[in-house]
Amino acid sequence: MALSGSKKAPLWGAFFIAWLLATPTLADSCSLPGAGEQVVSSRVIDGDTLELGDGRRVRLIGINTPEIGRRGTPSEPYAQKARAELQRLVGDAGLRLVVGQEARDSYGRTLGHLFDAQGINIEAQLLSRGLGFAVGIPPNLALLECHLRQEQQARHQRLGVWRQVPVKRAAEVSQGGFQLVRGRIVTVQTVGRHTWVELDGPLVLRLPVDLPGAADIASWRGRELEVRGWVVDRGSSRRGHKRFMLPLLEWRLVHLE
Repeated sequence: MALSGSKKAPLWGAFFIAWLLATPTLADSCSLPGAGEQVVSSRVIDGDTLELGDGRRVRLIGINTPEIGRRGTPSEPYAQKARAELQRLVGDAGLRLVVGQEARDSYGRTLGHLFDAQGINIEAQLLSRGLGFAVGIPPNLALLECHLRQEQQARHQRLGVWRQVPVKRAAEVSQGGFQLVRGRIVTVQTVGRHTWVELDGPLVLRLPVDLPGAADIASWRGRELEVRGWVVDRGSSRRGHKRFMLPLLEWRLVHLE
């Protein structure tokens, strides 16, 4: 899914590495952590962004939904359905907002989790229906594990975006934007403040050297993994450098089918 040029693009650079192994775990409801702030939705913009009655625009933490088409471009599969479902979920009274540890993005939008009157997380409900992808962007990671479990459930049942597996091979990467990529680790190098992980395609992963567990990646050569996030197209590559780069600021080991 190409999201370059949209207001989702500034979220690039944060996701996890997922091993392709076993079975999904049962999901819970990602319950409300504390009281939260009672709010009212006035307008849903897309599947992960809405405007509140007080004028604040909220970008939901923990989910990236398919892109709504604009300026003549078609909407991505399930984009309209995700927006319609978010509209339904936030239409009832009792909606509560919990603002993230990092409260705003570069566009001034509030970063927050939404919960319904029963205290059930809105993002989790969308993920459980296969209407988006779980994302974890530090420092807003409070519900990441729960969101991953919700996504695994939808993936296992092949719901929504998982009806046709949206994961591409590393060799197929040909543009920037949000993508799910599966590839084999070819080389691992640490240079300065970053560890660079080259996959078997035109894609290299960049991890901070102080990312917990990053030092272990050198022993993963030859293994296959799955990553996701906002791929950066660096244009014409210098000799020996791959054109596409995916910055990773967070990762989890996740058991998949």
